[in-house]
Amino acid sequence: MQKIGIFGGTFNPVHSEHVLTAKKAISGLKLDKLFIMPSHISPHKIGADVVSFCDRYNMLKLAFTGVDKVEISDYEEKKGGVSYTFETLGYFKNLYPDAELCFLMGEDMINDFPTWKNPDIIAKLATLVFVRRKDAFGGGEKTEKTVGFIKKTYGARVFELDFCGDDDSSSKIRVYNKLGLDIAPFTDKSVAEYIKSKGLYAGDINYERVKKYLPKKRLIHTAGVVLTATLLSKAAGADKKKAELAALYHDVAKYLDPKNYPDFVDPSDGVKSVTHQFLGAYIMEREFNVTDEEIINAVKYHTTGRANMTALEKLIFTADAIEPSRTYKNADELRRLTYRDFNAGFIEVLKEIYEMLENSGNKIYYLTKVAYESYVK
Repeated sequence: MQKIGIFGGTFNPVHSEHVLTAKKAISGLKLDKLFIMPSHISPHKIGADVVSFCDRYNMLKLAFTGVDKVEISDYEEKKGGVSYTFETLGYFKNLYPDAELCFLMGEDMINDFPTWKNPDIIAKLATLVFVRRKDAFGGGEKTEKTVGFIKKTYGARVFELDFCGDDDSSSKIRVYNKLGLDIAPFTDKSVAEYIKSKGLYAGDINYERVKKYLPKKRLIHTAGVVLTATLLSKAAGADKKKAELAALYHDVAKYLDPKNYPDFVDPSDGVKSVTHQFLGAYIMEREFNVTDEEIINAVKYHTTGRANMTALEKLIFTADAIEPSRTYKNADELRRLTYRDFNAGFIEVLKEIYEMLENSGNKIYYLTKVAYESYVK
């Protein structure tokens, strides 16, 4: 019996982990053929920053050049409309009636599977194959429970591929590109060149502003905060777009001299490490004409915290502390905890920051003390 793999996704854009996952699936599942299936309109990505099907298809062609047993399919584009997996699998079952179909997805998708349209039909048509993701949001025990539920409810065949992929590299490529950072480490060189030549994933005025204020090292940190904040926004109960803007602007004043802003009143009380949060909020209002108080306050208190923090304030405070380039002793542990339970992670991050400040012997700003007493004690 033939084994046909179908690897669906937005591929916005394709990245190195997609290619590695495909190769692992071909060898690990002993596939005779693997179709890479870019969605026409993904029901999971409606309203997202998705480039044209033509560009995504062309980038897939470039990335998979020379990979044996792979074919890039344009079926969902030709079909038109929203791309539903049960329809795609039905099409391939008609093409290969005697073959075993294997549908490949990431850990985030297997956890969302019960919410898909007609999951019972999908389960009858194909074996579900998923790959783990590093620090996968909602992974671990949740994944085990979801897989058990899928098997019991739909009678599905579920297989875990022995491979652990990187988290959301497509988002990383988009954010890095908007900030003018190098995207070559995350995708094929030809794909990176295609993105540049076509002007894809260009930053808006907000990204252009931040690029002017921060050096490369701080831009990498900013990209990490944007990625972490948007990934955790749902768990934190915060608006994703506001999370992106607050994360983007949070360090905009990091390298500015407050003396150059004579109307700015610095409330830092000699704790220089917190001045930039207040100056950043000031600049957003005065120079960038940002009027959303929730976003402004998320920047204004991202270093110190305070009592009665909003969901967005907690999110930016936490994302700033656990984004991927942070390498202090307990960073990995705090990341894992926060991905599992955001509120528990926020409290532990606040506790960690407070204890680090205590051990350093530096003055602790009064708002940080208030936040610690409000949430930790």
